Amino acid sequence: MKAFDIQGDSVTFTPEFLAVPEFKAIWNRDKRKGKARAIKELSYVAFLCDNTVYNPYRGYSEDVRAEELIKDFIGDKTWKPDKLIQEAVDKLHRLLETTSSRLLKSSKIAADKLGIYFETIDFTLLDNNSKPIYSARELASNLSAMGNIVKSLKILEEQVKKEQLDDNITRGGFEIGDFELPSADINYGE
Repeated sequence: MKAFDIQGDSVTFTPEFLAVPEFKAIWNRDKRKGKARAIKELSYVAFLCDNTVYNPYRGYSEDVRAEELIKDFIGDKTWKPDKLIQEAVDKLHRLLETTSSRLLKSSKIAADKLGIYFETIDFTLLDNNSKPIYSARELASNLSAMGNIVKSLKILEEQVKKEQLDDNITRGGFEIGDFELPSADINYGE
C-alpha cells in the first residue's frame, strides 16, 4: 500500500491510505489548517512500518528507526506514540505484511541479535565448573557462517524487492507510473 508521494514541498496522500479508519482518525483529529501534526504523525507511522526499497529509514532496526523518526519528524524527544498512533502502526504492519516480508523482518531481527552476540562475547566468562562459556572455535565457526547468513539475507531481500515492484503492475500487465496513481492532493508547504 502506497501511503503518499512527496512532490516539492507538498505531501500527497493516497485516498486508499486516508480511507483506512486508523489513519483517517489521526488525520481528522488535527483541526489546524495545514494538518502539520497529522502529517508528522502519519509520516512517523508510514516510515516506521514500511520496509520497501522506497523507505530511506529501512536500514535501521525498528527501535532505532522509531528514535530517528521521532527526531526527524516529530521533533520532540519526549514524544511517545499515543493509542491512535499505536493502532495505526499495528494496522499498517498488518496491511503491508506478506510471507516474504515477514520472513525478511524476522531474519533481520535474528541477524541484529547475532551482531549483539558478536559485540558482547566475553571469553573470560566461566561456567560453574570454571570452564569457559565461549570458545574461540565456536566463535570462528559462527563467524564463518555469517557469510552465508548475509548472502541468504540479500537473496531474501531481493525477493521482497521483486514482490514490491510486482505490486506496482496492474492486472493488464501495464506498469503504473507515479503520475498515474490516484491521490488526494494536499499542500503542506507552509
